[in-house]
Amino acid sequence: MSALPAHLGAAATSTVVVCTYSMDRLDDLVACLDGIRSLRQSPDEVLVVVDHNAELAQLLAASRLDIRVVANRFTKGLSGARNTAIEEATGDVLVFLDDDAVPDQDWLEGIMAPFANAAVAVVGGHIEPAWPTARPGWFPPHLDWTIGCSIPSLPPAGGPVRNVYGASAAFRRSELAAVGGFPTELGRIGADAAGCEETDVCIRIRQRVPSALVMYAPESNVHHRVTTERATPRYVMRRCYAEGKSKARLAARVGSSDATSDERGYALVILRTAFTDVVTAVAHPIRAARAAVLVGGLGAASFGYLKQSLTMRMARSARA
Repeated sequence: MSALPAHLGAAATSTVVVCTYSMDRLDDLVACLDGIRSLRQSPDEVLVVVDHNAELAQLLAASRLDIRVVANRFTKGLSGARNTAIEEATGDVLVFLDDDAVPDQDWLEGIMAPFANAAVAVVGGHIEPAWPTARPGWFPPHLDWTIGCSIPSLPPAGGPVRNVYGASAAFRRSELAAVGGFPTELGRIGADAAGCEETDVCIRIRQRVPSALVMYAPESNVHHRVTTERATPRYVMRRCYAEGKSKARLAARVGSSDATSDERGYALVILRTAFTDVVTAVAHPIRAARAAVLVGGLGAASFGYLKQSLTMRMARSARA
């Protein structure tokens, strides 16, 4: 497959897309939209996609905010809402921002800058956790992905990555359309813990155009709110287990090699970090708890992956 068209390296227009679904998150959404209005570089369009909630859609449409409001016309869930944005947006680049994330003033500049390179198809920004109080001592930064935030193994100066995180992610609209958008069989519906839809799209874009680049732009920063419920070991384990199941479904779609390419090396990072924490736990007791969460999370993800893989294998055998 050929490279991306050269003209896409020209100045691209942007649509910032915020997907939302619940009146309970209205305060978060208002903070998010306030952050967008405070950007140094304004987007060409702000599109809010409401996921099957007529009351919320009517409230936002009646507001005096400078936004365009549309309803998710596809399957309920984040993927369906994003696919609605692909059809509705006018910008060359769709910049997705979670409704509970607040961008820094130079966020849009940072995430759009790499698109000056025609080979760049996807860009992810840095996502900083906004804790209810302070980071719990037991919560290892290597598991910040469970709360939708960036992890330490991302390239500190930016550069190519396999996939981006959905709380702050920009895609060329043409590339999203070319791969059929986001998979509705993956990803979040409401407040559940599923994921991997962004990973799926990033992999399929590069499978279609091997020269396409997926980039991390650390200078583009947002603050992603962490609720009290998510700042608990129970949630982290549930999220790891759900991610393992999602990875198994992803592997069935795009191949296990691409689906788990980062995770194989990441597991070694987790184990090395946990070992270091255990060794130093005498002087720093909280590190023993952090090591337990790291190993427990790895185990939960592995169990979810194996269980889902077995379930799908049995289903295929039953159909044969």
